[in-house]
Amino acid sequence: MVKTLFNYIDFNRKTERIISHVVFWIAAYFFFVVFYGRTSRDYQTTIIFVSFLFPIAIASTYLLIYYLIPKFLLQERKALFFLLLVYLIIITGWLSELISLFIFIIIADYKVASTAPITFDSLSLIVGLYFVNLIAVAIKQVKRAFLMQQKSTDLEQKKLETELKLKEAELNLLKAQIHPHFLFNTLNNLYGLALEKSELAPDLVLRISDLLDYMLYKCNQPKVDLQNELKHLQNYIEIEQLRYGERLQIGINFTGEAGNLQIAPMLLLPFVENAFKHGVSKQISQPYIRMNIGIQDLRLHLFLENSYNGEVQKEEDYSKGIGLKNVKKRLEMLYPEKYSLSVSNEETIFIVDLSILLEPNTTIKQ
Repeated sequence: MVKTLFNYIDFNRKTERIISHVVFWIAAYFFFVVFYGRTSRDYQTTIIFVSFLFPIAIASTYLLIYYLIPKFLLQERKALFFLLLVYLIIITGWLSELISLFIFIIIADYKVASTAPITFDSLSLIVGLYFVNLIAVAIKQVKRAFLMQQKSTDLEQKKLETELKLKEAELNLLKAQIHPHFLFNTLNNLYGLALEKSELAPDLVLRISDLLDYMLYKCNQPKVDLQNELKHLQNYIEIEQLRYGERLQIGINFTGEAGNLQIAPMLLLPFVENAFKHGVSKQISQPYIRMNIGIQDLRLHLFLENSYNGEVQKEEDYSKGIGLKNVKKRLEMLYPEKYSLSVSNEETIFIVDLSILLEPNTTIKQ
C-alpha cells in the first residue's frame, strides 16, 4: 500500500511537470507568432516560420537548463560554459537564418511582402529566440534555488531532530545513572538498620517502596509535578532521619505554593543525597542539615547547608560525586540559561544554592 502511494505521488509529480512544460511552450509559441509577425499581415507564413524555428528554441533551451548550466556554470567551469554558449548562439543563429531563407524561397516564393521583415534581421531573430530561453532558464533557476533551500531546510530539520534524539538519549542515560546510585545508598542505609536489628527497618522498607514506585513508574516522563517531587524528596529525608535518629539535627523549611509547576524528575534529590552521604555520614559529632525551599512565581530556590568533616574530606572531592556531576549535566541540558547553581564549602560547611525558572503544566485547565 505504501509503495502504491509513493508510485501515485511520483506519477502525479511527473504529470504536473509535463503539463507545466506543455503550457510554457504553448505560451512561447504564441509569443513567437506575435513577436515575428507583428510587422506583417500574413500570419500564415509567420506561423510556418515559427513552426520551423520552434524545435530550435526547445532544443537550445533544454540544452542550456539541463546540460550547460548544471554541468559547467554550476560546477565552476565558467570559461568553458561561456565558450559553449557562444557556439550555441552562433549555431542557433545560423539555423534561424537558414529557416528564414527557406521560408522566403520555398514558402513565400521570393515575395518579400509575404514574409515578415523582422525575419531578415539576424539580431531580432536571436533576441526573440533567446528571450524565451532566458525566461525558461530564469524559471528553472528559481525552481532549483527553491528546491535547494527546501533541501537545506530539510537537512537542518533532520539535524535538529538527530540532536534532540541524542539529547534525550543522554538524559535517559543520566537518569539511569542517578537511579542506581540513589538505590545503592538507600539499600546501604537499610542494611545498617538490619544489622542493628532496628525496629525502624520495616518502616524504612515501606518508605523505600514508595520511592521506588515513584522512580520506576512516575518518573518516566520529561517533567513531573513539583508538588510530587517535593513530597518524595521529603520522604527521602525522613528515611535518612530514621537511620540517624536524634544524632542528626535537621531543619527543613518550605515556603510558597507549588501550584501546577513542573520540574524534571529526580533533579533535587542528588543534592540532598550528597549532603547525607558525603557530609553527615562523615561527621563524627553534631552533624546537621538545613534546607530551605522557596517558591515564588515560577522560580524555585533551594538553599542547602550541611556540616562535613574537613579532615576526612581532604582525600575526597566532595563536590564532584557522580550524583552532582549528573545533576549539573541535566541542568545544562534541561534548563539552559534558566538556572543558577553555586556549590561551595567554607571550612566545615558545605553549601548548595540553586535557583531554577520552572514552567507551569499547561495541560491543567485553570
